[in-house]
Amino acid sequence: MRFLVISYDADQQKWHYDFVVAQSEQVAVQCVCMERPSVIAADALSAEALCNLAATAQLRNRRDIESACWPS
Repeated sequence: MRFLVISYDADQQKWHYDFVVAQSEQVAVQCVCMERPSVIAADALSAEALCNLAATAQLRNRRDIESACWPS
């Protein structure tokens, strides 16, 4: 399966976005952490979950998205 792994590198103080082919989310995260030893946190989204997230974002209007992030 394909995954987008988002990780934070403490040494470089920046985020990384890597596409990885792996058997599971956990294995994808492990692959990135092995390649980037200074990563202190990482999470993975399957390609399918990423597409679903993007589709949902396109269907929602700006006011709905803003109210979910910053309730009044």
